[in-house]
Amino acid sequence: MTAQFTFLSGARTGQVETFRKAYIGLGRHPLSDLRFDADRDLDVSSRHAVIVRQGEGFTVRDLGSKNGTFVNGQRISSEVTLEDGDVIAFGQKGPAVEFRVIAADGSSDEVSPAARASASADRPSGADPGRRPSAAVRIVAEVARLRRTTKALIGLLLLSLGGFGWSQWRAARDTRELAGLQTRADSLSREAQRLLTRFQSELQSVRDALRQSQAEVARLRGELAAAGSGDDAHSVTRLRAELDTAEARQRGIAGAAAVDYRAISRNNQDAVALLVVKYSDAQIFSGTAFAVDSQGTLVTNKHVLVGEAGDRRPSAIAVKFSGSKQWFQGRLLGVADTADVGVLQVAVRGGTPRVLGFARDANGLQRGDPVAIIGYPLGEDLPMEHQGQSAVVADPTLTVGTVSKVLSDVIQVDGYGAPGSSGSPVFDRDGHVVAVLYGGNRESQGKIIYGVPAAAITGYLKKLVESR
Repeated sequence: MTAQFTFLSGARTGQVETFRKAYIGLGRHPLSDLRFDADRDLDVSSRHAVIVRQGEGFTVRDLGSKNGTFVNGQRISSEVTLEDGDVIAFGQKGPAVEFRVIAADGSSDEVSPAARASASADRPSGADPGRRPSAAVRIVAEVARLRRTTKALIGLLLLSLGGFGWSQWRAARDTRELAGLQTRADSLSREAQRLLTRFQSELQSVRDALRQSQAEVARLRGELAAAGSGDDAHSVTRLRAELDTAEARQRGIAGAAAVDYRAISRNNQDAVALLVVKYSDAQIFSGTAFAVDSQGTLVTNKHVLVGEAGDRRPSAIAVKFSGSKQWFQGRLLGVADTADVGVLQVAVRGGTPRVLGFARDANGLQRGDPVAIIGYPLGEDLPMEHQGQSAVVADPTLTVGTVSKVLSDVIQVDGYGAPGSSGSPVFDRDGHVVAVLYGGNRESQGKIIYGVPAAAITGYLKKLVESR
């Protein structure tokens, strides 16, 4: 039995693919069997759904996708048996395919009229075939618009009522505000003490920051205790501003211990690849690279691609993405003159996964900020899953660290690095790239590592595009 899929909508409309497999993966990931366009079919998740052959039939199951899987217009929540001619949609407004079962003699029917009608229903004239809003979707959009209008009217009403009550509230404002500020200061002091106790075994930089915050709050509490309702408005405003600053600083410190490293890994690890560079049969080096777009553009270190002196040319470059056992051939695009940044490209059908993006604020990274590093220290020498006798599935390592110094041309991190880590992306708490790891202090045994700031990476990528 052979499964045939005809793309009814989306970036691949009109294309047909067939599979004689017991397990068919569907999604935008380059390793999916039935792959959707990584840039245009955005309603489809990386690994969206799976079709499994069971005897003489096939079943479909959603893999926890963001927008859901629909069979003949009905969203599925469990495994569903497919019938010949069923229409499978990926998200309510996403692309759709028609499923057919081809008999052993290879015969198959054309796309059924019912399937074409299902795929094109409710599409307004001139609409994008990959985006077919139904009547229900239009109703939801209209309801959302009415809700926004209602919220705006309620906001105007509240604004009017606030103006009316302003004169009544202003007379007693100073006394109430001083009492509220005192309460906040007491609360901050208790929270600082709780966090300080919790972080006794954590990083020294975080503990130092908490002690400074505790001292600042103690000073503000003293000034608030000495203030009275008769103090001028300028003093109250100053104390309020200083307390707001102290409160924001302490929230940031507490957030350093609550970084969602799982989310950082989930959003980025598929784009991090094991890199092998061959100069000769006797000289083969490994490192890490990460994809910055879906066209196969990867960033790594200059010294990984052309050697420490920058005068070598690789005879072969190979790339294996996270979760894959397949090697892809790489092509050197260029290396930066002043920074340890190199760029290569791989051609992968359907596109490549990519990192979440680069940090936008060049000055946002500060001493004491937590970071995560995803890479391949020691290459394939670390434990990895095997398929068959020799195929190794690439599995990157996640390490965490703390920024210990930020300079214009280097970011120093207290973390971990080893041969093979070169080219690893360094992520901030939001999962955006802030640096690319290039080396470390030899005497620290890999515990003090250095990275090229994101600004240097994006600057060279822009220069590389302009030079083409």
